[in-house]
Formats: sequence, structure tokens, C-alpha cells
Amino acid sequence: MLYDGYNAWDECPEADDCELIRSFLELVDAMVRDIQHLKAEAIRARYRFAMETDPERKQITTVDILSDLDMPHYDSLAYQEFSRICYDGGDPMAFKEFTDSMVQLAKGIDDGRY
Repeated sequence: MLYDGYNAWDECPEADDCELIRSFLELVDAMVRDIQHLKAEAIRARYRFAMETDPERKQITTVDILSDLDMPHYDSLAYQEFSRICYDGGDPMAFKEFTDSMVQLAKGIDDGRY
């Protein structure tokens, strides 16, 4: 846990501030892609489980499969700044291409993108 007054730059005196910031942004971007992939894997697993437990899909819905998969980091100032710098303020976890792909996965249609 970071304490008040923590200065990350003190940890890396040999690194240029811009180099360090760029490195953090690249790390967050890689982690976002990992989260997208893991979210897709969770949806695939839920869909397969739903098909095994309710083959006629009378009880399980797309909403059920997609539920509780939201990410709690949207309110983070750091994430907002990352989104602003790397994606012109857009949230890569909410881009139409990604969300449409997740909805399709929940319907059993896998385009293999994530």
C-alpha cells in the first residue's frame, strides 16, 4: 500500500520521467488486453456451462452470462488518465468492438478476437 507523500520518481532516479511514464502506460495497456482476454474466457466458460446445464436455454440468458464482469477500475484517476493519453479519452473496455464481441460470445458466437 502506498503511503501519503509517496514519490514514485524516487524509486527510479536513473529513469527519465517520460520514459518511466511511457513504461507504466505500456504496462497498463498490456494489462487491459489481458483483462479483455480473461473476460472473454470467462464468458466462453459460462456459455459452455450454460449449454451443459440448460441445453434449451430456457433459464440462462445472455445477461446472466455477462453479469458481474464489469471492472471496478473505471473510477480510478490513473485509469482515466491512461484512457485519455492512450485512447483519446475512450475506455478500451467499453469500445463498441469489444462489447459487441462479448455479447456475441455470450450467444455462443466466437470470432476469436479476444
